[in-house]
Amino acid sequence: MIFTAPLDETLVWHEGRAVSRAGFLHAAQQLARRLPSASYCINLCNSRLAFMLGWVAAALAEQVTLLPPNQTEGAVAKIAAAHSNAITLDDNCLHQLDWHTPASADLEPDARRVMAMLYTSGSTGAPVAHAKTWQALSRTGDLDAARFVHDRPVNLVATVPGQHMFGLQTTLLLPFRSHCAIHDSRPFFPADVRHALESVPEPRALISTPAQLRVCLATGVRLPAVQFVLSATAPMPRELAARAESFWATEVLEIYGSTEAGTMATRRTTQSDYWQLLPGASIERQADGSVFHALHLPDPLPLTDHIELHGRREFRLLGRASDLVKIAGKRAALGDLTQTLLDIDGVEDGAVFLPPGADRTAALVVTRTLTPAQILDSLVLHIDPVFLPRPLLIVNRLPRNEVGKLTQDALQAVLQSAR
Repeated sequence: MIFTAPLDETLVWHEGRAVSRAGFLHAAQQLARRLPSASYCINLCNSRLAFMLGWVAAALAEQVTLLPPNQTEGAVAKIAAAHSNAITLDDNCLHQLDWHTPASADLEPDARRVMAMLYTSGSTGAPVAHAKTWQALSRTGDLDAARFVHDRPVNLVATVPGQHMFGLQTTLLLPFRSHCAIHDSRPFFPADVRHALESVPEPRALISTPAQLRVCLATGVRLPAVQFVLSATAPMPRELAARAESFWATEVLEIYGSTEAGTMATRRTTQSDYWQLLPGASIERQADGSVFHALHLPDPLPLTDHIELHGRREFRLLGRASDLVKIAGKRAALGDLTQTLLDIDGVEDGAVFLPPGADRTAALVVTRTLTPAQILDSLVLHIDPVFLPRPLLIVNRLPRNEVGKLTQDALQAVLQSAR
């Protein structure tokens, strides 16, 4: 079955009204009959309701949903060129659907059938496609539901797109596999986040990223009561999580995962540096790194992060292998250098990176009060001078993608433009 909750429960809050699971299924069946014949469906919907509806309708029409890493013209064109027999779906799919007639029964997809193709973000290279069966996807939703919401009917508001694995898990699979409902919007500005949360009843939860949460805290936006804040896409500094918990009187929870595996482990950031593996998961240390095992994954997954195991159920992240740089015979992690930069009072956002072919780091910084010289004076107190970023450029904003990640190509483009 697609849903684990009764069909009469709310699935989506859309334009101030509740859309039940039964009403949603009937609309999805209507949309499936309208879809042109094709093997693939590129889902570009921004509306949560449209995205979920298109996803289920494509499955009913026996089409594999393609989820691009971003919605730039180039990224979509590449996917379309690689899948010639594909249609494209956007928010217009909501038009002229009957929402008043409920479906009488749930749907039961073939567990072994490939339902979607997700692409990695490209933050460490070219995006790579990964096929997802309904068995793997539904199991991911079940694990997230058991870890975060149990049997609670939490109303979710998310700032992340559904096309990313973190967004797919939390805005589609989590509502499908629990009693949760999702708000239709995808708020960006802090005031919009507050408004979306105010638009749904308690209990509520906010799904976001460290970059977005940092902006919300910097603006001082007050949120209505939220049960928890769920974050992913990058490890969150404990200081940022503590500020969020104190300011919004909530709990900050994190997911450690990937496009390939979905959720692998979780933690409450302020309580521990160690991540707790999900049930049925384990990590095996090997000579050349670590491998993740899970019951719902067909094959073991090599990890790109260095980890330190703590017993059988916990581990600590030590950084990515690709994050380590060596300059003048000395080593440092770019993530640690970036965090040192972000800890400086007056720095609103920033990133330290190593441009291709360069022999020293560079940095892009968002600040309204500091000069490059002042930032470097602060950095030299905490890091070895060989890792001081030069150039260090002040920019209006960083080129973050839809889930707050920074790709090497985007950083390099901004660096060259600013120069």
